[in-house]
Amino acid sequence: MNTLFVAFFWIFNLTLLAIVYLGVVPFLGLMLLSDAVTGQVPVNFLLTFVGLVGVPTTCTIAGFRNSMQKPATLFELFYGIEAPLLLICVTRFFWLRDLTLPTTFLLLTLLLGTIITGHWLLNRQENWLRVNLWHLAGQVMVLAIALYATAILSFYVPPTLVNLLAALPSVLPYALIMLPLTLVIVGLCTLPLGISVMYGRSLHSIFKQLGTRYGTWQVRAFIGTVLAVGLGAFLLVQQQPQIAAFRLLNPAPKTDQQRQSVLKKSDTIRSGLLNAYLSSYRYPRSNSSAMEDYYQSNLRVPTVIAQTIQKGFNVLTAPFTYQGTAADIDKAAQLYAQFFDTPILRGEHATIQKALQSTFNRSEAKAGLDDINQKRVWLESQHLTVTPQGDWADVELYEVYQNKTTLPEEVLYYFSLPESAAITGLWLSDEAKVPKKYPFAIAPRGAAQQVYTNQVQRNVDPALLEQVGPQQYRLRAFPVPAMTQTLGSQTETPRLFLWLQYKVLKQPSGWQLPTLREQRNVFWTGATKRFVNGKTVSASEQWLPATLPAESTPPTSHQMTLPWGAQLLATPVAQSGYQLPQGKRFAVILDQSRSMEAHRPEVIESFRWLKDKILPQNSADLYLTAIAPAQPQRLEGLEQSNFDPSSTVFYGMVQPKEMLTQFQQLRGDRPYDAILVITDAGSYELNNNTKLAGKLPAPLWLVHLGGLAFAYDDATLKAIQDSDGGVATQVQTVMQRLATQPSRGAGTSFLNLVDGYAWFLTKNGATATATSEQKAFGALAARQWTTHLSHYLQPNQLNELDAIHAAAKQYGIVTPYSSMLVLVNNQQRDELKQAEKQSDRFNREVEDSQLPQPNQSNISAVPEPTEWLLLLAGAGMLWGYRQVKSN
Repeated sequence: MNTLFVAFFWIFNLTLLAIVYLGVVPFLGLMLLSDAVTGQVPVNFLLTFVGLVGVPTTCTIAGFRNSMQKPATLFELFYGIEAPLLLICVTRFFWLRDLTLPTTFLLLTLLLGTIITGHWLLNRQENWLRVNLWHLAGQVMVLAIALYATAILSFYVPPTLVNLLAALPSVLPYALIMLPLTLVIVGLCTLPLGISVMYGRSLHSIFKQLGTRYGTWQVRAFIGTVLAVGLGAFLLVQQQPQIAAFRLLNPAPKTDQQRQSVLKKSDTIRSGLLNAYLSSYRYPRSNSSAMEDYYQSNLRVPTVIAQTIQKGFNVLTAPFTYQGTAADIDKAAQLYAQFFDTPILRGEHATIQKALQSTFNRSEAKAGLDDINQKRVWLESQHLTVTPQGDWADVELYEVYQNKTTLPEEVLYYFSLPESAAITGLWLSDEAKVPKKYPFAIAPRGAAQQVYTNQVQRNVDPALLEQVGPQQYRLRAFPVPAMTQTLGSQTETPRLFLWLQYKVLKQPSGWQLPTLREQRNVFWTGATKRFVNGKTVSASEQWLPATLPAESTPPTSHQMTLPWGAQLLATPVAQSGYQLPQGKRFAVILDQSRSMEAHRPEVIESFRWLKDKILPQNSADLYLTAIAPAQPQRLEGLEQSNFDPSSTVFYGMVQPKEMLTQFQQLRGDRPYDAILVITDAGSYELNNNTKLAGKLPAPLWLVHLGGLAFAYDDATLKAIQDSDGGVATQVQTVMQRLATQPSRGAGTSFLNLVDGYAWFLTKNGATATATSEQKAFGALAARQWTTHLSHYLQPNQLNELDAIHAAAKQYGIVTPYSSMLVLVNNQQRDELKQAEKQSDRFNREVEDSQLPQPNQSNISAVPEPTEWLLLLAGAGMLWGYRQVKSN
């Protein structure tokens, strides 16, 4: 038997080393290490891979040394040290993904016990008196876990043996031909049993020795204490946190006191909802009758016995089983958004990313990663060109992208521009020698979105630039070509070239550049080349600087003649010309969502300024939003109320459309001069496409404390436009714009006051020929004209929308109803023509695909041939488990 085991030891280890160094390290190992360098592999998962390579290597070397010094037998070396460590590495690397408390407890306990046993094997040779109770405790822990693993695997033995015996005639020749690999698989399958035998023998030996030293009953009591403490700790960590989280949120709290109580348990709710959302990554199995079906289909056992077996199996595998259903994933995402007022993929980005990365299948890890702020497309160079035209300028942004992955990628920017700016151009090119190869077309926003989405699904190059708010825009370009992989001569790396042009009025700080709200996939480094007006500038961590310096040209008046003779006038307004309202009545809506807690100081300051500067000469009613079952409230006479924003409870999630619906229900017939919604940036992805009921009685202004929203759904954007409202980040800005109403005399209508200029419409009826300066300024004027027209839109009047779109198309600008779409072939152009004829050509969907749900299946990607050896070696112990799942 000793000779047979020596042969098994060397065949097993040498075969495993061949698999590791010939099949793992050159392929999977290099990919894993490459991802680890860029931070795409969790540290504990990387250590497992190091152990998977290092354990058989170290133990093989130790086996050679053991043959000369003999501190331990090969049986003790293999099943005492190598087998437990392999069990840890194989289980963690191939079966467990994101670790939970129970699985972490088991792995760390097994590791600690193995280390203690290794210390025992080395020290007993020198002096038996150095063997102590710690050695006994370590071996008790390892033996208990080995017996636990053996008990789980024993459920697979009877039906698996039946299958093997039935297939033996066809399998045996291959098993003999590949005898070394067969021994590896058999060795891995019997690891828990071999560990149990070895540790049972050694534990008996230590027990006798320590019993002589301390007394038999005392040692037995010590073993019982170790088992009791270990089992107690193991049972203590079994409670899955989603159970408490679901209980706390159902039913929803009704009063402020109840909400405060629930808010104090936010950490419990967070961990529970996250556990449910990541259940498919944290728990290898779910409650099912798979084992019962396995026994009935292979052994034809009675249903009662099969059910009993299934119950026993469920009890033993409880630490690896999610206590819930697959529906909990969507339920957790919904409850998280409702409680924390943000999508779970935003709020728990780092934890979810770690779970996605914890897999040996690197293609699956990369495919499942959320795109927010991922470093996939490198911004190779960036060129800014500003062409001043007096007090306004043409600005061109030219960027070159280089894909760092082997898959086509999309570049996405959310950014904002001054409200008066007008975007006038977007181009793509796939050749450095052919600038602006593919020009833009102005298309209805719904049609443009539809065509872009369809083309992305077909991997064809489009680009889309949309206005998604009074100041907000979304730019997408796809695909940035995949990184070229060559083994021979060098080839040119494929790139994508993009140009964006806009016109902007000069501000006191200079020429305003796009302000980044969020980017996806694209990233930049210190090696990114940056140029401003042809001159190299230093590297920056920002996408763009906030402004570029401008010459001290004084602001001047401008005019543009419309086709029918009327004129648009733009007149500078000095800062001293701004006023505050007098004798007005306002509705102030306070967003009481959870995310507003982070902006409590700004809320307090906003209400203080209103009370000090506005309410002495004006009046206001306060509307407090609420999430069901709590009810929204109206406080009449804010100037006389004792409302204290420092004590308000921010809880749950209320979207802008819900706030306005609650306001409409509470308002009755009360007239107002303006409606102010004090909120934060919110979460665009959590919006839906429902329409806002009823027309607002006054201009709607959204005051986003802490920064503008990324985007608005079309219903909210329409409510802002139709009411002649806007967006801002301070209450002071809104009040100044509401109160300042410049006049140009009879026959002139005031249109807007924005970015230091007042805009007027003069209906003089005279036909005039536009000068070259007026034509150049025309895009800025057309931007104000289309904004003015949108205030008079009637619901579902396509002809009015078409009129605004026609103006946007004439001047080549982006508006809330007209987007820029870059097309690269006739098929895309034909598809756009068809989409522009549809009745829903202006209907746009809420874009939430940028927050994909994680892959809910277990490892499913098809391995490359070079990975099969590794999979065969690692899957031996798990083969029966996979059989159950396949049935």
